[in-house]
Amino acid sequence: MRRWRQGLCGAACLVILLATEAAPAGLWFYEQSTPDQGTASAGRAALAKDASTAYGNPAGMAWLESTQLLFGAGALIIQSQFETGPGTTQSGGGAGLTSALPSLSGFYVLTLSPDWRIGVAVTPLMGLAASYGDSWAGRYIVEKEALLTLSFNPVVSYRVNDRFAVGGGMSLVGGYFYSRSAINNPDPALGDGRLELKSATVGFGGNLGVLFEPVRGTRLGATYRSPVRLSFRDVVDEVRNLGPGLDLILNILGQRVDVSPGSKVDVTLTNPQEVMFSVYQEVTPELAIMGNFGWQNWESFGRVGITANGVVPFDTNANLHFQNTYHGSVGVQYLIERDWLLMAGFAYDTSPVAEEHRTVALPLDRQFRYSAGVQYDVSKSTKVGVVYTLISMGNAPVNQSGGTLVGTVVGHYRPNLVHAIGFNWITRF
Repeated sequence: MRRWRQGLCGAACLVILLATEAAPAGLWFYEQSTPDQGTASAGRAALAKDASTAYGNPAGMAWLESTQLLFGAGALIIQSQFETGPGTTQSGGGAGLTSALPSLSGFYVLTLSPDWRIGVAVTPLMGLAASYGDSWAGRYIVEKEALLTLSFNPVVSYRVNDRFAVGGGMSLVGGYFYSRSAINNPDPALGDGRLELKSATVGFGGNLGVLFEPVRGTRLGATYRSPVRLSFRDVVDEVRNLGPGLDLILNILGQRVDVSPGSKVDVTLTNPQEVMFSVYQEVTPELAIMGNFGWQNWESFGRVGITANGVVPFDTNANLHFQNTYHGSVGVQYLIERDWLLMAGFAYDTSPVAEEHRTVALPLDRQFRYSAGVQYDVSKSTKVGVVYTLISMGNAPVNQSGGTLVGTVVGHYRPNLVHAIGFNWITRF
């Protein structure tokens, strides 16, 4: 009986941990429907061509000759299928994941003087949307999950001289998190229970940037984005259909079977800090090439704080075994006519988690991005554009075991793609 109870406690904690793990790192938003999405974000910290530089590198605002406004709108469409393999212990088989996340962004840069600019960027930072269903083999880990984040980032820039500028600002990041998973009742006659987690939070951070133009047509940029601590509080939203044995889970959480919203479980996560270096080079008046090299601190995200204020309270820092990632990209822009600009780019990001630690709640692997876009000058003051990115997220093989109640899930994702399409509108005053 003691061993059974210990296993049940572990299963309860695991459900909370794995469902929460999916929240902030499902997808990092390079894709913001801005013109630089057409180059797979290559040169983002060095382009300084439109108001989106308020996010990409605030120092670049110094290169804008007038006040600008940019709106972007689009969607991220997830196309993925999980195929189970030998070793999977629970019934139900694989699952198809097709979902869409809307993407909206806005940027504004105001010219105060020849040397000073202020601006604001409103953008998504990261997100996830997946629905495996309630009958697949990994339902005791996750059935459905979603995260929406939005960053409000006021910034300022100062042009030190004709070749060098600095900029920076602060970020207010709001996040909404939802996850649902089944709970395996020891008595099959009772059917599955259900655990739903839901919370909203706000975090704060900042960013800095520098931009240097040693000769006309050559720009070097660097940016730093600080970590943002996101504390999701009282995340247990609903627990239902538990058998007598599973009542122990509620004792751990300090609740009873008639649990109401507001159960006391807090989860603290860290949105990774990021460093990006970019270069932009005009080869001819019509042709320009650009590139990025970046680093993101996902290792810090992998250390999750979990606190439960129940009959048996606990306070722990779980290690999800994430690792830091590296990003590289190259892109090209070509002016085919005075009013038409074509763009293309390729990017690669390393995996934030090794295969032995990968979970179906967060099946991240290496990522390849293939992008293209076009911008059209409607008038001297207005531009419009369309951009598209195909993100290949690898097969993400999984071999995850959660004990007797959760079971073991073995398999991979094929296909495992994201289609990101965006539209933008730019006006100058």
